[in-house]
Amino acid sequence: MTPNPQQLPLSVSLRSDARLDRFVEAEPSPLIPMLANAAKGEANEPFIYLHGASGSGKSYLLQAVCNAADVSGLSSIYLPLTERAEYSVEMLDGLEQFDLLCIDGVDQIDGDIFWQEGLFHLYNRVRDAGGVLIVSGDQTPANLSLELADLKSRLAWGLSFKLHPISDDQKVSALQKNAEDRGLQLNDELARYLLSRGSRELSDQLGYLEALDQASLQHQRKLTIPFAKQVLGWQ
Repeated sequence: MTPNPQQLPLSVSLRSDARLDRFVEAEPSPLIPMLANAAKGEANEPFIYLHGASGSGKSYLLQAVCNAADVSGLSSIYLPLTERAEYSVEMLDGLEQFDLLCIDGVDQIDGDIFWQEGLFHLYNRVRDAGGVLIVSGDQTPANLSLELADLKSRLAWGLSFKLHPISDDQKVSALQKNAEDRGLQLNDELARYLLSRGSRELSDQLGYLEALDQASLQHQRKLTIPFAKQVLGWQ
């Protein structure tokens, strides 16, 4: 599908470091292979719903799927509903032209019947157009505080996956795997320092690693705690 640029909402920059193969699950599940297939245009299920607490990786995964779709040559869009105040609900019109749509934070439209109705109709149009729609929220569809029962019904279409928080050891492994993919060496001491000193959310931790990677290349420095303090401003 080739979307009309006139219908695109406000541009949202994707995390360049968001990749499906870098995501660490608390427990093995078929989710990552399923998302990878969707990003290649080989989805067996057109509707996927992700739910979990803040920091469980929902936003990271949705951006990773869009990045993977771009590599595959598919059209995709990532729409975080936390930023919906910057564009009107009419921006949903025509989004079914995308091969893959990722709507992040459906719980954010609690109390906003216009956005709830807009998303409800988008579900129907995506179904008719044969696209893929992946939506995230903090609760299961049944437990969301949405006024529009029809939307809660649509959110329950397809498959639903719960994202569980990962342990500190798993966060260390995730950081080291990401560092290795970048050609960096991140020892246990530095990885645990990042966890203890900064935000404990993995998405933020990966942001620290992105900053360290760029600074390491620029200054030709190895990753150490003193260097991390300097780059991240943790004096």
